[in-house]
Amino acid sequence: MLTAAAINSFKAHIDRTIAYAKYKIGATYYQAPIHKREVLSDGRVAVYFTINTTGAATIAEVQLYDTSGQLWATKPENIEVASVQNGVLYRFTFSIQEV
Repeated sequence: MLTAAAINSFKAHIDRTIAYAKYKIGATYYQAPIHKREVLSDGRVAVYFTINTTGAATIAEVQLYDTSGQLWATKPENIEVASVQNGVLYRFTFSIQEV
């Protein structure tokens, strides 16, 4: 059984490891810096970044990369951004639990 200290170590590892994000609009990937990281009150680890658009767009995929530039997490999306929006604040969450 993992101890609370072990679970907290995994959460700290996520915080130290994730370096930047990418998002896909059309056939192009754009890089975005990580805006914020936090442990939520329910224990999940959250990573935030801003997706900037110029006009209407559809965000097809979001990705997180580690400090060595390796793809760490990916998620397909279908987020429609209206032309009047400046962008989207996106949040990845990770739940660490023993099963």
